[in-house]
Amino acid sequence: MTDWLKYEWEWNEQEAVFQVDLQYWELLPALAYPHLVFVSVAPRNPKAEAFSHAEDRHVTALQHTLAEQLEDVAIFIGGIALKNVIQFYFYTADEKLIKRTADICRGETHLQITCGQVAEPHYATYYTLLFPDDAKLQSVENAAYIKSIQHRDGDLSLVRRVRLTMAFPSEEACDAFLSEIPHLGFTMGIRESVGNSTHPYRVVLNGFSSLKLLELNRFTARAIRGALPYGGVLDRIHADLIERH
Repeated sequence: MTDWLKYEWEWNEQEAVFQVDLQYWELLPALAYPHLVFVSVAPRNPKAEAFSHAEDRHVTALQHTLAEQLEDVAIFIGGIALKNVIQFYFYTADEKLIKRTADICRGETHLQITCGQVAEPHYATYYTLLFPDDAKLQSVENAAYIKSIQHRDGDLSLVRRVRLTMAFPSEEACDAFLSEIPHLGFTMGIRESVGNSTHPYRVVLNGFSSLKLLELNRFTARAIRGALPYGGVLDRIHADLIERH
């Protein structure tokens, strides 16, 4: 049984689409698959800036072939897709799986493919690269928020005021966070407390960002990671709309 999540984030200073099978968060240590096999795929033309439609189909077919033919000895944990590079990641207990993987990849002649294998006993690729922290997970909510308002906004690329409501478990934690606000690049808005919540103490952060997903992700990540040491979470986002003319 799989539990796939797809989200957009940066990788090597480029916009990328991540996919990760969340089910392995607790399962990996028990499986004892300490070897990482990675497959890197690129267009056949080394000067190409993106995959062609035909190459996209070959990439999808290759992913399915690898997952099916290696499932008896490996687990497919996820991948990262740039415009002109896609990487797939597997964990295995078989130190010689790289040969079998390379044999499969050699059968695909429409793409440039390289394979590699490294020892990774602590599963760093899964836990630190693919599996999302709160800031990365917010990118899914950011994408949904942008989609919900894009029909009412004139130009998502224009910078406008964005307000983030941060929530904290105690008044002391909220107070301690206040001194961090200027260093994070925000100004402080209203404070309030609400009932029936595990994080009842709220403060609004004011800042400026466009509603392009990559820029909004950077914007919310600053607040989320800044509030994390104080037990804070992002509760709500609200952006000024720019009317169509």
